[in-house]
Amino acid sequence: MEDKNTRDIILQESLQLFAQRGYAAVSMRDIAASVGIKASSIYYYFKGKQELFDALIQQANEIKDMMRMNFMKALGNVSSVAEEPFVQAGVFFLTGYFQNLQISLLLRVLECERLHNEDADKAWKDLVIYAPLEHQLEVFRILESRDELSDTNLEALAAEYQSIGLLAYFTGDIEQMKELLHRFYQRTFQ
Repeated sequence: MEDKNTRDIILQESLQLFAQRGYAAVSMRDIAASVGIKASSIYYYFKGKQELFDALIQQANEIKDMMRMNFMKALGNVSSVAEEPFVQAGVFFLTGYFQNLQISLLLRVLECERLHNEDADKAWKDLVIYAPLEHQLEVFRILESRDELSDTNLEALAAEYQSIGLLAYFTGDIEQMKELLHRFYQRTFQ
């Protein structure tokens, strides 16, 4: 296996194992066995389990940043936001981000680890709350600058929009999400 490929396989397998068994229950030997390499070989790529875990968080942040960049590019390519694309963008936030296999598995691990690991708690809050909220606020600032909004309390709009996404994330109810996003759009857009 080439180095980059082996590193990616180690990350992929460790994420699967962490999600199945929990971070603390998985050893470097377990990861090596799952990858099909010697345990000592993992240390060529990662100094230890924490560095490997940090790499998984970094990978999730890269996915998040790429999705954000693509969304902002798409938003810049439309002159105004229609209701149905607005609702579909919200659904994609749930299905494309929160339900992205890499992100969802990492969030599962972070959900457990955050109870006793400050770094895991910080990473979970960033991926679930702070980064999406910051993104929503940036989107509403752009929409306000284009005079598309009837409500200019941007922080409140971003928080309400975020709450709709979080409700759908925790309940899995996409139909309710669509209904709430339609109401939000009708009340908020000019």
